[in-house]
Amino acid sequence: MYRRHPDAGFTLLELLVAMAIFAISAWLAYGGLRQVLSGRDLLLPQLAAQTAQWRALGLLTADLDNLAPRPIRDALGSPRPALESGGASISLLELTRRDPARALLSGQPELARIGYRLEDGRLVREVWPVLDRVQGTVPAQQVLLEQVQSLSLQFLDARQGSQWNRFWPPQDGGDQLTRLPRGLIFTLRFADGRELRRVLRPVAAP
Repeated sequence: MYRRHPDAGFTLLELLVAMAIFAISAWLAYGGLRQVLSGRDLLLPQLAAQTAQWRALGLLTADLDNLAPRPIRDALGSPRPALESGGASISLLELTRRDPARALLSGQPELARIGYRLEDGRLVREVWPVLDRVQGTVPAQQVLLEQVQSLSLQFLDARQGSQWNRFWPPQDGGDQLTRLPRGLIFTLRFADGRELRRVLRPVAAP
């Protein structure tokens, strides 16, 4: 049987075999790493989009869940309802909400005026620094979602039984400035055909 002398080096054949084994192992390792990186590149945008989606839904739900019957005055001094949607305004939705955390964490008033609008397929949330505005009052804007086709809302009026309205406040006289719905449905439609729908009962509703 052939035995290598302790002081003998490697033969050329042995070196070639070792290099071949190393090359195959490296190629297999690189292939696995490439698959992991490719999978990560595919998952990260999806995860970011899903995170933004749930964050937007959380904000919209919290805003609608915490309606406050506090009307405001616009920059011209005209009264505006506590909740307004479906009118001639550019905004899809404008509301006054309670936000105890806002008062606790930042020292700002508990009531805040919030608006939602759709601009070039983007859902934009607006927060005004004060309730009653003056000329030059500008809201802070935040883009919540991209590729949004529409945001539709329906409102259940306690005075009209089970009838749902697409406009608020109802044009039937009465306390339109402070009137709030008993229930709400909002539906988000995306450019790819997906829909997200929520049914809510505002805590301030009668």
